[in-house]
Amino acid sequence: MKSSNVVFVHGLMGWGPNDLGGLPYWGDAPAQFTPRFRTHLAKCGPLSSVHDCACELFAQIVGARIDYGESHSAGAGHARFSRDYTGRGFVEGWSAENPVIVIGHSAGAQTCRMLQNLLARDFWGVGSSADWVEAIVAISGPLNGSTLAYRYCDEEQGKPKMLPSALVAGALSVVSALSSVGASRLYDLHLDHWTREEASGELFAQRLDASRFVESGDNLGCDVTLHGAAHLNRSLETFENSLYLSFVSSATREGSFLGLPFLSKRHRPDRAMDLTMRDSANYIATRPDFAVAPTPDWGSGELTMALWRENDGVVNMISQRFPFIGRAHPVGGEGIFGFEDRLERGKWRHQRLDEAFGRAFDHNAATHGARMKPFEKGGREANRELYRKLAHLLDTFDAGRSERGGAQTNSSARVTAIVSTERS
Repeated sequence: MKSSNVVFVHGLMGWGPNDLGGLPYWGDAPAQFTPRFRTHLAKCGPLSSVHDCACELFAQIVGARIDYGESHSAGAGHARFSRDYTGRGFVEGWSAENPVIVIGHSAGAQTCRMLQNLLARDFWGVGSSADWVEAIVAISGPLNGSTLAYRYCDEEQGKPKMLPSALVAGALSVVSALSSVGASRLYDLHLDHWTREEASGELFAQRLDASRFVESGDNLGCDVTLHGAAHLNRSLETFENSLYLSFVSSATREGSFLGLPFLSKRHRPDRAMDLTMRDSANYIATRPDFAVAPTPDWGSGELTMALWRENDGVVNMISQRFPFIGRAHPVGGEGIFGFEDRLERGKWRHQRLDEAFGRAFDHNAATHGARMKPFEKGGREANRELYRKLAHLLDTFDAGRSERGGAQTNSSARVTAIVSTERS
């Protein structure tokens, strides 16, 4: 590949390098890509929509003021502009000849897809194309949504069932680092375009509740439902010049309680699953039942509830492989490591991590989870090996392939005048 820059993108309730006292969201992963690649850690709104996160990601990579687009912002009911990264971009001269590789964990995978599609539309008016992204790597990505989202979202429309402040407070309890909503900078909610995070958590909550954050559907809670994923998959494209890899995590096993044969079987958490995810894993394994179908074609083929029970504690296993709900996208097949000669640009290729490494991977095991459990034998090394192998694959992919038409080099072309003009 010609890209020399890898951008890591966190998911729902994720964090950046300046949050949580510098706790590394991506664990040991970035270190496995040096010195061949330059690595960059993005920070997006942990509850912001896939669209808004993609706009924030673009601004950080190119070095510009965040622009969510005039028509999108007006429709959602939030400000068009937000933070300014001018002079602090990740990549100088970002272009089709100097593209990036984006690696997204969880909902960050959808952010990466949205970024490429907005680039293809030249959303920011800089002459961009889909080729500015050379590869998208999804790690435990809800490419077709997660049924866990319906614990907090309506089953009929896929919108949050609670006020925005309650949604934020509930999500922050997962991070468990803040004492009150919006009061601390230890964890940055990155909701500037909706309302300022004041010193008073109560004032922040009141302003957020008065916004259209839930009503507009412009939030990540909506986007990770099956409803939201179907909408995204209908509107997003898979592009022929890019490589698409998806790594699938799973940490449940089908069986009866304590292995007793006279009890009914269902998916239960593997003993390797983090304790904080076991309740959510059991929810996915047993609920919801969808009295109202989340998509018109629900109930046939792979869109049957029984096939959506296996999970990693947060995302259904079946959803992580490739986008198919709402609209089918090109698929290259199963197997990545050991199948390098079968990888094709423009087609999604997936691999189960448990089969590749001989151990269960829960939702966070491929990011910070392994590093936060130092006494778990082999977990951290499996995490490192995943990214060592991925870095080698990306470094050597296409080497010697005649269809590339010879060697390709990086360009030093610059992107200029990003945010000074009106655009939608």
